[in-house]
Amino acid sequence: MSSTSEGSLRPTRKIDLAGQMKDDFRAQLRRNPTRARDDDQRLSATLEQRGFRLEQQRLQAMQAPWLIDPNAVRELTRSVRAISSLLEQVIQLALNSVTFMEQVGISPNIEELVLNDSPGRLSIEFARYDFIPSPGGPRFLEFNVDSPAGAAFSSVLDTEFQKTESARESGMHSLFPSAPTLDLYCDALLAAYAEDARATVDKPNVAIVDFSGVSTTPEQEMIAASLRQRGLVAELVDPREFEFRKDDRGLYHNNVRYHLVCRRVLVPELARRRVLVSQFLWALRHGDVVVVNPVRSRIASNKGVMEILTSAAFERFFTPAENQLKARLLPWTRKLVARKTDYLGRDIDLFQFIAQHPEKLVLKPGGAFGGQDVVLGPFVDRDTWLKALDESIRQEGVVQEYVSVARHKVPLLEGAEYADVDKYLILGAFAVRGEYAGCIGRVSDDPVVNVRRGGGVIPVLELGGRSKTGPIEAARPRRRRTTGQNP
Repeated sequence: MSSTSEGSLRPTRKIDLAGQMKDDFRAQLRRNPTRARDDDQRLSATLEQRGFRLEQQRLQAMQAPWLIDPNAVRELTRSVRAISSLLEQVIQLALNSVTFMEQVGISPNIEELVLNDSPGRLSIEFARYDFIPSPGGPRFLEFNVDSPAGAAFSSVLDTEFQKTESARESGMHSLFPSAPTLDLYCDALLAAYAEDARATVDKPNVAIVDFSGVSTTPEQEMIAASLRQRGLVAELVDPREFEFRKDDRGLYHNNVRYHLVCRRVLVPELARRRVLVSQFLWALRHGDVVVVNPVRSRIASNKGVMEILTSAAFERFFTPAENQLKARLLPWTRKLVARKTDYLGRDIDLFQFIAQHPEKLVLKPGGAFGGQDVVLGPFVDRDTWLKALDESIRQEGVVQEYVSVARHKVPLLEGAEYADVDKYLILGAFAVRGEYAGCIGRVSDDPVVNVRRGGGVIPVLELGGRSKTGPIEAARPRRRRTTGQNP
C-alpha cells in the first residue's frame, strides 16, 4: 500500500512508525534466528491443531507481517464500500435483464436458482475482494462472493503471531489484527436475520450449511462454537440432510427447526446436486428461513462481471463518479469471445490483440478457482501463451490486464541462518455487509499467488485509520476493536 499520505509526499507519523517496526522486527529475527525458526514452526503447528489444512496439505504460516498504514486503511474502506455497491447494482441488473445475465456468464441451471431466490436488502453479506497493493492504491483482480472463506483462519493467524517474542519486542503486539473476528462474523449473521421480513423468533437456530468433509469445516466449526457461546443453537448441516415441512414452511434437521442459514456450500455444487438437495432448495424458495449469503450472490462471483465493470459499453448504467472509480480500481477484463472491443480507449480485434500482446495480459479460465490454469503473459514464452489462449477460449475464460505483482520480503530461517527472500504478494480485503472488515495476506515464489499452488499465509496488521463513520444501516454491526493487545 502507499506509504505516503494521499496527495502529499510527506510521510505521516504512523507511517514512520510502521517502517521502524518492520526494521525492528527484522533485527529481532537476525539476532535470534533459532528462536524465530521455532516461532515459525509453532505458528504453523497452532493452525494445524485448530484444523486448518488445505486438502490434506499443511498450510505454511510465515513470520512476514504486512503492515497497513492509516491512509491505506481509509483507502480500502472507501474502495470496498464502492465495490460492494457496484456489485449489488450488477446483481440487480442481471436479475432484471436477460442480456446482463448472459453477459455475466451464468449457466442455465444456476440461472434458475438465482432467479427463484428470495429477495432481501443485500445480495452480498460476506465477500473477499483479492487485490494487489500498489503505490497508486489497491487494484482488485477478483471477487469471491459465493462462499468466501479464510476470515476466521486469518484472525487466528494474526493474533497468534502477535504472541511471538519478536512481535512483542518490535511493538507489533500493540497493533490491530486486520482480519474479521468471529464476533464480527456472528454479529453480521444476526443483524441480517433481525432485519429480514422472514425473521420469526428472537433467538434463531442457525445452520451453517456445506457438504460434509470440505476443507473449510474447521472454520465453520469455529463460527458455530461462537454462536453457541451466545446461547444459540448452531450446527453444521449437510444440505442433503434437511427436511422441508410445508405445513409450517419450516426447514428441519433431526427434528430441529432452523431459522437462519449461513450458506457456505458453493452454488455450482447446489446446482449440480439439485435432486439430492431439493428439500433445502425448496425451503430457500418457499420457507420461512433467512439465508446469508443468498444464492443470487453467485452472480457477482462470475468473472464476466469484471467486463461489465471495465467496458465502455456499460458505462451508461453507472454514474460518472462510479466510472472514474472503476477505472482506477479495476484492470481491463474481457470474456474470451471472438469480436471487436475497446481496450483503454481504442478499438481492437480481441483474439488478435491477445495473441500479439502477452506481456500486457493474463488468461483466466471461466470456472476454475485457487489459481488453477491462470497464465501470466509476462512469465511465459509465446508458444505456451498461444496454447493457453486456445485452452482458455475452450473453457470460456477471460483475459485481464496484467497488474504488476507486489513483492514482499519474507525471512528464510534455516538452522542458525537468516536471510530475506523476495516473494510475490496478494491481499484479500474482506467485506462484511458492504463495509471493509480487514485483510488476509498470501505470499508465494509463484507470481500466481495462491496457497493451492504452494503459497504461504502471512499476518496482516493495521496501525489504525479504520473508518469511524459508523454503519450504513442501523442494523449493520460496528467493528469491535480495542486500542491494542495485552502489553
